[in-house]
Amino acid sequence: MTLSEILPSLGASLRPRLDPADWPLSARWNEPGDLIVGGVRVAGLAAEHGTPVHVVDEADVHSRCAEYVAAFGVGAVSCSAKGGLLAGAARWIARDGLGCYCGSAADLRTALGAGIRADSLALFGSGKSVADLEAALACRAAVVVGSAAEVDAVAARSQEGQRVLLRVRPSATQRGYGAPAGGARRGYGVRVGSSAAVAAVATVRRSRKLVLAGLDCSLGHRLNRFGTYESFLREAIGFVARLRRPVPVFNLGGGHAADLPVGIFAARLRAVARVTSEGYGIEPPEIHVSPGRGLLGRAGITVHRVVAAGDGVIGLDGDVPDCLPGADCAGVHTAALIGRASPKPGRAFTVRCGDAVVAEAELPADVHEGDLVVLSGTGAYHQRRDAYVGRPAVIAVRGGRARTLLPRETVDRILHDA
Repeated sequence: MTLSEILPSLGASLRPRLDPADWPLSARWNEPGDLIVGGVRVAGLAAEHGTPVHVVDEADVHSRCAEYVAAFGVGAVSCSAKGGLLAGAARWIARDGLGCYCGSAADLRTALGAGIRADSLALFGSGKSVADLEAALACRAAVVVGSAAEVDAVAARSQEGQRVLLRVRPSATQRGYGAPAGGARRGYGVRVGSSAAVAAVATVRRSRKLVLAGLDCSLGHRLNRFGTYESFLREAIGFVARLRRPVPVFNLGGGHAADLPVGIFAARLRAVARVTSEGYGIEPPEIHVSPGRGLLGRAGITVHRVVAAGDGVIGLDGDVPDCLPGADCAGVHTAALIGRASPKPGRAFTVRCGDAVVAEAELPADVHEGDLVVLSGTGAYHQRRDAYVGRPAVIAVRGGRARTLLPRETVDRILHDA
């Protein structure tokens, strides 16, 4: 019998705090070492589905959707399929009235099949195939275009009234675009205010088939400061003022950190848009957003098995969707031991999945191979898992019930499907 079994209150005191900024809203400790999410024992899901296994709190996703819609308004929020568009989660998004930014024809099919309205869909991305574009045009989804040449290509295949959004990026003097740790980055689209941007707008407006529905941008990843968005918004409004014709919508993308205060953020952006537009004597645009991780990230956790432990480092099986090999994602995820109680004091560990550092966490000093460790904030980017054999299962939990959104991929399953 362990010390924590003799003194249960001691076991409870050894549990790490589940910060609601990092963990699903329903996450709680039950018995020592027993993590409950959506009313379901997480260790039990690992036993049933193997490890790694993704667990998504459906109620948390609905809560985040409601928070974004309350902040930005009905029709102003889309879920980025880049953050992970499984059919089950897409149905939650549809039920909450969100649109969807889709990266492919497959994403469009998933969104439409889930009940997301076609007029709230947009096809984005620099590598659109002909099949992707034709799928978007067939359902009359908006299309994000990044140059005058792409405008011409879309117009050649479109019917009259096809909506397009011009992808713009900050001027060359603005730092930090698209780079979480700072530093400039070139990307898809035209620099706002540049001759290329003016030419792209002119090409849209010359077309008899296309309608300029708005400007679209992506400013970075895991941003928690308003300044990057506000600076770009002022710059984009100045560009529109030069065009002498209104652009109704600015989609400022996603890239929001888990701790971004969404309501305050939306109010600040509207205030900046109003004041800046008044200065130019034009109507302010509607502010739209298309978060992915911001909607899904906190809702998800992943259970891993410890495969190596020693010298302040533990290794976990599998990988983490948003941590590429060699990346350092410390600070993005937190970790906790589950499945057993430990009387040992905590010590600092570097947590790794393969070559990636996925967390720096305090775990019991006796953590060893075979233990279960759960990582927080892994609700996004599950579609990246299809690149290797043994894709983990994705399980939705709510009200004490578990439902499989994506089954575990096994060698036998691959051979059967082949």
